[in-house]
Amino acid sequence: MFCGDIRDNDFADKLFADFRSQIVFHAAAHKHVPLMEAWPDEAVKNNIFGSYNIIRVCDRHKVERFVLISIDKAVNPTSIMGAAKRVAEMTMQLLG
Repeated sequence: MFCGDIRDNDFADKLFADFRSQIVFHAAAHKHVPLMEAWPDEAVKNNIFGSYNIIRVCDRHKVERFVLISIDKAVNPTSIMGAAKRVAEMTMQLLG
């Protein structure tokens, strides 16, 4: 068992080096809409920068398949949380 922050590059690199995963399902996110409206910087840091970090780590560690678990609120975002998840999707499409 382990616990860490997806924004922590060193943690993610060690985790991927230890486990050498072939498939990654990325579902980590802050997803409580009212909370993210009150703390938009946390939505951006975790949902965008954390996703970006995990995508890059997967690339460095030659992960064969990456699956981003998103939400319906990213389709036509009307909240910071939905917008942050949409940017994570776009980042994955750009880098994937």
